[in-house]
Amino acid sequence: MIRSGFTLIEVLVAVAVLGFSFGAFLVLSGRTVQSTDELLKTTLSTVAAHNCLNEAVYGGKNFNGKSVELYNYKISISQDFEELMGYRVVKLGAGTEDRGVLVELYEVR
Repeated sequence: MIRSGFTLIEVLVAVAVLGFSFGAFLVLSGRTVQSTDELLKTTLSTVAAHNCLNEAVYGGKNFNGKSVELYNYKISISQDFEELMGYRVVKLGAGTEDRGVLVELYEVR
């Protein structure tokens, strides 16, 4: 005998499986977007911190409390230095306002 339709239980199971799959897709894509956003901000903070550290150490500029605009992200920079055994240690932190400090770099000269 050839059937021409589905039973109610088959339709309910198919809808439940489809709904579960779609829900899992939404959850996983949301986490992917969140982690990708965090990785982008960390990468941009690293680039800004390296540039500012080079300018601070070799150019003599001061970046304490300043912000850098990079790809429409505002990255705040904090700079500190310390004399240690005759060497000058420059510490530079960079991060976004919503995530805080994401990167800390040290340069000894």
